[in-house]
Amino acid sequence: MEQKVIAGNALGELIRKAGDGVLSTLLPTLEEGLQTSTDTDAKQGICIALRELISSASPDALEDHEKTLISVVRTALIDSDEEVREAAAEAFDSLQQILGKRAVDQVLPYLLNLLRTEEEADNALSALLTLLTETTRSNIILPNLIPTLTASPISSFNAKALASLSTVAGSAMTRRLPSILNSLMDNIISCKNEELKADLDASFDTVILSIDEFDGLNTAMSVLLALVKHDDHHRRAATDYHLAKFFAAATVDYSRYNQDIIRALLMSFDDRDPEVVKAAWTALSEFTKHLKKEEMESLVFSTRQILQHVGVAGSNLPGFGLPKGINAILPIFLQGLMNGTSEQRTQAALAISDIVDRASGDSLKPFVTQITGPLIRVVSERSTEVKAAILLTLNNLLEKIPTFLKPFLPQLQRTFAKSLADTSSEVLRTRAAKALGTLITLTPRIDPLIAELVTGSRTSDAGVRNAMLKALYEVVSKAGGNMSEPSRNAVLALIDTDPEDNDISMAITNAKLLGALIKNVPSENASGLIKNRIMTTHFSQSSVLALNAVLFESPSSLTRSVFADDLPKVISQGMASKNTFISDNCVLAAGKYLLADTRSSDYETTKPLFETLATLIQPGTPADTRRLSLVVVRTVCRHHMDHVRPHLPMLAQPVFASVRDPIIPIKLAAEAAFMALFDVVDEESRIFDRYVAAQELPAGQKRSMQDYFKRVALRLGNTARERRDAEGGQGGLGLSNDEFDDERELQSIGKVDLGERAFDE
Repeated sequence: MEQKVIAGNALGELIRKAGDGVLSTLLPTLEEGLQTSTDTDAKQGICIALRELISSASPDALEDHEKTLISVVRTALIDSDEEVREAAAEAFDSLQQILGKRAVDQVLPYLLNLLRTEEEADNALSALLTLLTETTRSNIILPNLIPTLTASPISSFNAKALASLSTVAGSAMTRRLPSILNSLMDNIISCKNEELKADLDASFDTVILSIDEFDGLNTAMSVLLALVKHDDHHRRAATDYHLAKFFAAATVDYSRYNQDIIRALLMSFDDRDPEVVKAAWTALSEFTKHLKKEEMESLVFSTRQILQHVGVAGSNLPGFGLPKGINAILPIFLQGLMNGTSEQRTQAALAISDIVDRASGDSLKPFVTQITGPLIRVVSERSTEVKAAILLTLNNLLEKIPTFLKPFLPQLQRTFAKSLADTSSEVLRTRAAKALGTLITLTPRIDPLIAELVTGSRTSDAGVRNAMLKALYEVVSKAGGNMSEPSRNAVLALIDTDPEDNDISMAITNAKLLGALIKNVPSENASGLIKNRIMTTHFSQSSVLALNAVLFESPSSLTRSVFADDLPKVISQGMASKNTFISDNCVLAAGKYLLADTRSSDYETTKPLFETLATLIQPGTPADTRRLSLVVVRTVCRHHMDHVRPHLPMLAQPVFASVRDPIIPIKLAAEAAFMALFDVVDEESRIFDRYVAAQELPAGQKRSMQDYFKRVALRLGNTARERRDAEGGQGGLGLSNDEFDDERELQSIGKVDLGERAFDE
């Protein structure tokens, strides 16, 4: 090689000294030698000589021999030997410096044309790849070359050529990545030939694996993440599979896109197309496998936020229904749970609960030990927030897959019982009580736990005592049928030790415990408890709460007993009390009674309740009592319209008198009750017209009601009907938000129970 360079330099010196006339003698000799020689060393030497000749001759002389020079460079560039091609590329550089764009215009189209021929395509591609090894040449060649290779339909050769270019051109291809990737994807989707499709797929993978870590990664990710969200499900699925291959083999650091990648792929777990779901799971699983532990911990927060926006809690997420479905993101949360900061552990535990909410029992079964073991180990942490989050998750698991958790029950019971006595957090104690209630349904013997809880309730700490009583309520309400007589007596004695005081929370818990106990004792025992503690006209805080608790837990203990006839009168008397606590809670009791399927539907039996409700609705009664009474009317209409209709003349005018009330909650409740009374959504004006025709109303009041009905009620009815139809017809998607809130308020005891989710972070 050194000799060739020396000879080339000597030739250049000769031209400088002898003049340009030597060119006409040398060029034909060089051209002939290149075409006829089979010796690669000789051809490489000819290219070196050509480069020196071009560098040494004057521009005018070169222009005179331009055609021959171009021919020699073209021939050398498509030589089969790499070293010859590299020497030819250097000669091309020298020629371009003199001829400028003319050199490119005469060499590049020639090579591009050769790409389309079967005989010379490989050599032409080799020539182009050799030229692309230098950045300046790349910037000139690629704008001309890429459109040729990406023109549809892309052939197998062109697909392979694009792959080869991407490995050589590197960053020079960055600006053209969107065009290349989108063209390849278009052809992948439309391709019917399996062999060609394999080449297109391989080219796509090679292109994205050849990007640099900076501009190349930014451009490629922008294209790929857009394709993951494309309207065409075929493109979404294909891109996900290519991402899986990228994550498996990539050497660039793409961690700055971690959150975007998880968001795009996890959102696809709820895709309407099953193949997209499978592809997204494949990609996300591969992505998670290659995460570093510290990266997992930092992704706990953002991944949980994304998960909460995917699917619906309580419904199975399609992506989690695949084999090992939840394992696509579970390792992130397990790593955060075991090794993260206190806040990361909290969020990781809650995220596992979110997974449980969206996965079936069969999907969770293979991971029971993998999930439950770390949760039990970490629950010993000092952080109250971490403990509370773990208890929520464990309870969720117990409710979802109780059978699979049986090996852990002894550990779980100890964990829950210990948390009940924690003086630092009411949330923790409440969750422990609820979890114990779930756990106890899985164990045959509950008496030892009841004894432990009764003993634990004898504490001076009011918060712990209340938590113990809540746990007792959970246990008795769910498994009280398995209690022995001594256990029942112990619970009853515990209730009796509580004085009538101002602690409403304790009073509510005691009342609920009594209701659960009455549900689980023989009828003769229940009758004695009801007679002494509930069926009294001298209402107290505890008796009115107990009345609500029994109507909620075991309505038949009242409605199908010796107390059935007197019950409506007792409730009505309580509703009329001057004590607003007694009155409001008796209104709630009336709602529970009227909603109970076991009660009497006799007109005379229920008449006292509707009469009292009609009185309470009218102005002059405390605002919240009026609102609650209207809520009862509306909700009972929705469930038992045939039982309410005989009382319509009694209720219609008090309800109408409240539809323009200046207190907004009353006005809204009255509007809803008015709509329900006349069943405006289904019957439109038919019931209202019959009512107006049958009643002898004062002319002014009649006109006012008719005007309101036409102007407001019919419009509200149309809106509600349209909403229901949009949700799929009769019944639709279930209760509206306000109907759900009404139901929850009527079934409450003392105050609305916001439920465990109220404490979810």
